[in-house]
Amino acid sequence: MCAHATEAFAPILRMASRCFTGASMPPKEWRKGLLVGANHIGDILYRSSSLRQLAKGLPECSWDILAPDPAAQVLEENPAIRRIHRIEIPPYGSPDFKRLKMERYDVAICYDSGSYLRSVITAALLGIPSRVGYVHKGLSGLITHPINIDYPQAYPAYFRDLVSQITGLIPEWDLRPEILLKPEDELKAMAFLREIPDSGTIPLLACFITTRQPSGVWPLEKFRETLELLHASTPVRVVLCGALEDRERLEALQASLSFPTIVNAGALGLRPLVAFLKHCRVVLSTDSGPRHLGNAAGVPVVYLRNLSSSATETGNYLDSEYDLAPKGEFFPPSEQNALLALIPPQEVADQLINILRAS
Repeated sequence: MCAHATEAFAPILRMASRCFTGASMPPKEWRKGLLVGANHIGDILYRSSSLRQLAKGLPECSWDILAPDPAAQVLEENPAIRRIHRIEIPPYGSPDFKRLKMERYDVAICYDSGSYLRSVITAALLGIPSRVGYVHKGLSGLITHPINIDYPQAYPAYFRDLVSQITGLIPEWDLRPEILLKPEDELKAMAFLREIPDSGTIPLLACFITTRQPSGVWPLEKFRETLELLHASTPVRVVLCGALEDRERLEALQASLSFPTIVNAGALGLRPLVAFLKHCRVVLSTDSGPRHLGNAAGVPVVYLRNLSSSATETGNYLDSEYDLAPKGEFFPPSEQNALLALIPPQEVADQLINILRAS
């Protein structure tokens, strides 16, 4: 209803924005563009699979992006990105807003398919004449190049469709996230690997147990049971991974296990972490940033999908992913933990064992 209500003002918004920003330009005339939208690690990695095609399809245009740390780190060295503005979407009139306005961008791609309100309004206030975005939730008067949405799809596929619609390229490329590693990233990963006993002979499993989601997280005891079953069935070296602030929980899990493990609590930055994951046979993760880092590393990922969202949008987007969450979607927080608790650790362990023995 709110979306329909905004459309009543679309003609006024269209006229006002044209007076404020000037006339829009066709894609072939764009020379300087800004990518703006959600910017957590997963959000950025979702888009990374299509950045090369964006640059290929519009070779005369250079692209900047808003991405604060740590998400900005995954875009370093990416040839499709000219500059990373390591900031959130800035408030109107702030120093960061004024600096962005001085860039005089020709086009802004507001890539969010869900909550795009702030991105679209910010792009208009920045005076950017061409604005690419979705309009299915209203505000079409602020968009000069509307994108048709094919709902539902996996989140990375939405951006692939967007790039296809403005470049004319056929949307058939792979959706695997892309992180271009530097030699120093590899060196840091190798230094960490040398600290792991028998890392060259025993398969490695990287396990991530935390997420920024407020609900819908598999209980720590279930992770413990899974790792015990796995260790009893096949040779494996488990590395418990997370950020520095996760150390306490990781060490609690480590202390509860009957076999030795390695804790990596922020010892590696995002890029060296991806370099390390390339040496692992499998990743066990919550539905969080590390899931997508594992996908970028090209290793199989076993995870438990976020039950509060669309199963299609947040589910598998690569054939190397294994979603072991219960069937269904859009469960309220009051039901999520109970549903996740029903997942038998033996089922998760069996999936990990199958991957380890097949690789």
